[in-house]
Amino acid sequence: MKQCQNMSEVRAEIDRVDRLIVPLLLERLEYIKQAGHIKPKRDAVRDEWRIEDVVSKAMGTANSLGGNSAYIEDIYRHLIEWSIAHEFDVWDDVNVCAATKPKA
Repeated sequence: MKQCQNMSEVRAEIDRVDRLIVPLLLERLEYIKQAGHIKPKRDAVRDEWRIEDVVSKAMGTANSLGGNSAYIEDIYRHLIEWSIAHEFDVWDDVNVCAATKPKA
């Protein structure tokens, strides 16, 4: 990690990191979308075991890097809740809307 000398450098480094994070978050969102297409039942969208598994792995990664695992846990729990809401929307669009469309 670069040792910054002033706020301009700090901001430039944060911007650089954000440019790395955003594409990964968007890639993750595409996999959430795929899950919404794959899961056969709406009640499978929210999977408590999987939530805890993902959070635990993220916290473990933070710990192994000497980072703040509470920070990572908070971010991941928010990310997962947003992802679940998105996956419900996708699932509903695929399954509910498809069921109500008139047959051609």
